[in-house]
Amino acid sequence: MRWWGIREIVHLAVPTVLTTVSMTLMQFVDGLMVARVGVDAMSAQLPGSMASFTPQCFFIGLLSCVSTFAAQYLGAKRPERGAAYAWQGLWLSVAAATALAVLVPTARPLMSLFHHPPEVFALEVPYFQILIGGSIFALASAALSGFFVGLHRPVIPFIAGVVGNAVNFVVALVLIFGLAGFPRLGLVGAGIGSVAGMAFQMGVMAWFFLGGRLSAEYQVRRQWRPAWGPMKDLIRLGAPAGAMFLSDVLMWTIFMGGIVGGFGVATLAATNILWRYWPLCFMPAIGVSIAVTAIVGRYCGAGQPRLAWRRAHAGLMLVEAYMITMGVVLWLYRDPLVGIFNDAADPTVQAIATQTFIFILLCQAFDALNVIFIGALRGAGDTLWPSLIQIALAYGLGVGGSALVAARFPEWGVFGPWVVASLYIALLGLVMWLRFLGGRWRTMAVVQAPAAGE
Repeated sequence: MRWWGIREIVHLAVPTVLTTVSMTLMQFVDGLMVARVGVDAMSAQLPGSMASFTPQCFFIGLLSCVSTFAAQYLGAKRPERGAAYAWQGLWLSVAAATALAVLVPTARPLMSLFHHPPEVFALEVPYFQILIGGSIFALASAALSGFFVGLHRPVIPFIAGVVGNAVNFVVALVLIFGLAGFPRLGLVGAGIGSVAGMAFQMGVMAWFFLGGRLSAEYQVRRQWRPAWGPMKDLIRLGAPAGAMFLSDVLMWTIFMGGIVGGFGVATLAATNILWRYWPLCFMPAIGVSIAVTAIVGRYCGAGQPRLAWRRAHAGLMLVEAYMITMGVVLWLYRDPLVGIFNDAADPTVQAIATQTFIFILLCQAFDALNVIFIGALRGAGDTLWPSLIQIALAYGLGVGGSALVAARFPEWGVFGPWVVASLYIALLGLVMWLRFLGGRWRTMAVVQAPAAGE
């Protein structure tokens, strides 16, 4: 296993996995608290959250490529160049958050596109507005996290994530249930807690970025000005990654909020419960994928693609073992797990949710391919082709196919669309693996050669 570099993957991946796991657990706890407010609030949380997250995804995906540049310059033994890309990511974050603020006053017509019942719609709108209004913290955190992970310093984003989650939990607990003399805000309180937590997370990383030894080591403060060269590089590599991330999340937003949600409130509530558990499978895998991006990037920057290939497959072995195991565990214990969130003991919600758990189980092996090789290709600088393929599959099969099945075979209920969505995951994973095996990424240049005198 030493030849494959399992130990190296684990060393970098543990903090990133713990970061994503802590975020997932916080979302799980948030969902659990909101479930105690009522089925309407629980039904509104998932579409409101996904609708607010979706327009941010393009920019988060773009900003995640700060990691690629930081890692490749680390491999090229010029790590201080990574700070220039982090700063450009922060400038782009400010511009993006300003543009997203336009969505706040348009929340009602946007959320009305889901055609949800009035009692659910009334809760979705303010929740969406709060989350989209706080987008600057999520975007800036993506840029800073990419910088630290790319430099193989993932403990800093982990510390920031723990602090942010603790703040989120306290604020959400107090405001959801109206403790300590505060008003009982329900789902709105959950939204305020999420924004507060993200603000603290960004603040912790900014403190490390600007202060002390790290700032001096990577010449951070002297590179703060907007610079068109690094910004253009980041946009060139990051825009396809952002489009891919946006496409994926938008596809699932349409699928869960529109196609599946169109089968009624009980189905929407059941899907919300399913979504509380599914991230427990893929979020830790995304943590490994983030580490794979940084490691592949470093070896590509150092001119060692053979080692990059091995590390990517080492990451795959870890993720396959974890995701398949989690899929089996969730399937075996699906009934009591659903019951935790089905506070009203609604038999319809219970039946739909437990039966759809089969799709989590069936998707795990293929989703592992998807998660790992998208990360590996991104680390090598291959973002355009994967983005185009993912968009074509997401809307040709994921949205188009599932909508067609729902319309033509309504007697199949929610299970028809879920079958098509599972096929989408399987095909996407196989295509990304084949792209990596093809080796086109080995010839891609990301970092610039040193200028004369450097």
